Amino acid sequence: MKRIMNLINVFCLFIILSTTAFAQSDVSAPQVVAPGQPAAVQNTAAATAPVVAPTGPAQPSTMGFFLPMLGMLALMYFFMIRPQQKRMKVQQELHKGLQNGDEVVTNAGIIGTITGMSEKVVTLEISKNVQMKILRSQVNQVVKGQISEIQQ
Repeated sequence: MKRIMNLINVFCLFIILSTTAFAQSDVSAPQVVAPGQPAAVQNTAAATAPVVAPTGPAQPSTMGFFLPMLGMLALMYFFMIRPQQKRMKVQQELHKGLQNGDEVVTNAGIIGTITGMSEKVVTLEISKNVQMKILRSQVNQVVKGQISEIQQ
């Protein structure tokens, strides 16, 4: 968790620095040479270039606005959305692969053996001659051969 927070902090710092760099790159200060300066300075290209009058405060560029937004969207995708999609895919594969005789643990913590299945319902035998029906989506994990270790 600390590593993720450090990555987020570094990324936010990068966004702030890039935004200020884009905002500052749009501003160009005119080169003005005072008449009392030495002749060597007056003969430079800056002295012969036309003087541009300042036009007021520079407007921030659209790149400076959209770059941080795109960065935040990418960050949200890679740290929140993508891992959740992976977990959902693994859980769906688990539900499709259930078979009679599998020892499972439900989301409620009930441990049992599958004795019957339909498309949406699973029948669990939780003790001898004690069966219960649960939704297939409530099966959390398959624990083949580990029931005796869990019960201790």
